[in-house]
Amino acid sequence: MARPLRIEYPGAFYHVLNRGQRQDVIVDDDQDWQRFLFCLERMAKRYGIRIHTYCLMTNHYHLILETPEANLSRAVQWLNVSYASYYNRRHHYAGHLFQGRFKAILVEVDEYLESLSRYIHLNPVRAKMAFRPWEYPWSSCRFFVDSSKPPQWLEVDRVLSGFGRSRKIASNRYVEYLSESDPANPCKDVVGSSLLGSDTFVKWIKSSFLSGAGNTHEIPELKQLKPRPSVELIVERVSYYFQTRVETILKCGSKCNQARDIAIYLSRELSGQTCQSLGEMFGHVSGAAITMRHKHIEKDLKKNRRLKQNLQKMREQIVET
Repeated sequence: MARPLRIEYPGAFYHVLNRGQRQDVIVDDDQDWQRFLFCLERMAKRYGIRIHTYCLMTNHYHLILETPEANLSRAVQWLNVSYASYYNRRHHYAGHLFQGRFKAILVEVDEYLESLSRYIHLNPVRAKMAFRPWEYPWSSCRFFVDSSKPPQWLEVDRVLSGFGRSRKIASNRYVEYLSESDPANPCKDVVGSSLLGSDTFVKWIKSSFLSGAGNTHEIPELKQLKPRPSVELIVERVSYYFQTRVETILKCGSKCNQARDIAIYLSRELSGQTCQSLGEMFGHVSGAAITMRHKHIEKDLKKNRRLKQNLQKMREQIVET
């Protein structure tokens, strides 16, 4: 199974979601609901997690979490394992309760916290499990809209602060916000299945955390999110490394032109362009010719350690630019 993308740093906010295996239920009765909330509280205290919104449905759950200590993976894994162990013991269930790894979307809090909280709180209404979201007993919504004192591990003030200075005014406005006839779905703005934020936020995440990130085969989201250097930049860096002209690299027909082959190899790997597009850029050759030169370098890399080291240096210089 491919690994999900995890970007962790102190103070990050996430929309965390996990579902039951094969869409099966993860709670059967009130005792299970209570146990999940108990595990949620234990997780918050054990890992210093701040919980801003939660909603537990019959076959999945939603959370908005803040991680002051950049420990999302350890915290949510503990939550899932702890609750699943309880559930399996109580119901004599064998196998995985949850469908693999949890999903976590990194959120720009100033842009999306309020709309994401509303989206999560409206889940029971969309599922026709409640007429009003604050009437659903297994979400945090009621602590936002009435005088019920929230548990110590639930943070409501951060969301409500955007609706008014006093708690009463903020709660009333939040009710109006929940009651809008056609509320926007913030999830449609998610980029690469992993980021929810403005263009500035997405660019900051890409440059700060993804420019040197690992293998796109192991983590598919990276293919969409990693910053892509242009072919022009790649060719320029390769020409500088080999002390040759850009025109020499781009022109087809020369034999034993290692600089050209390296530029083609790195362009195919890093730029995101199709082989057909690269063929046009490298002297109007076919996409098949680009593939052939790529395979030629790939073959040489297996037996030429020096070439492999030089190519890695060029790759690092290009990615860091």
